[in-house]
Amino acid sequence: MDIKQSPVSATDEFKRRIFFALSEPGRYKIVRMLYRVGHEMGCSELNRHVEIDKSTMSYHLRTLREIGLVTTRTQGREKFVQLNVDRINAVLPGLLASL
Repeated sequence: MDIKQSPVSATDEFKRRIFFALSEPGRYKIVRMLYRVGHEMGCSELNRHVEIDKSTMSYHLRTLREIGLVTTRTQGREKFVQLNVDRINAVLPGLLASL
């Protein structure tokens, strides 16, 4: 008996990436903190709240940005991070509220 798999949609792939990102405790802490504050945070401020080594924080933020969960902007020497709430809620409504 052959089981045929349907092609993975872009939405399903994004969901898979969200769950992948949240499976790592450091990234989970970052996403939860950004959701709870409800606005962008500077990386140094975010680092103080989640207590992750600076290089590890940089790695996690890059991963989250590549997946599309956060956006970043630079102002002077400071980098600011914002959670992409609308995009996450569009594919997994209620997920962020449960963090």
